Amino acid sequence: MPRSASWIWYAVIALVGLTFALGHVWIRLQVVQVGSQLVQTRKLIHSLEGERQGLRMQWSALTAPAQLAVQAERRLRMSVPEPERVVRMP
Repeated sequence: MPRSASWIWYAVIALVGLTFALGHVWIRLQVVQVGSQLVQTRKLIHSLEGERQGLRMQWSALTAPAQLAVQAERRLRMSVPEPERVVRMP
């Protein structure tokens, strides 16, 4: 092989090696980015699960029969009807 052809061969090998090295670095950066997104998503899930649990407790408290009776009396001025005012359907 002539001397100039060997330099071209080495340049091609160096270019291919550089391409692989840059590809490896890019892939590692993508892995780090996806890992960071995964951590943020897990934190969000944990936060939302805590909020859901709090809302379930609030829902249970607001829909308790005693609480509904208090709210019916307070907001709507409703009370338990007298027995003679109750109409029974056949």
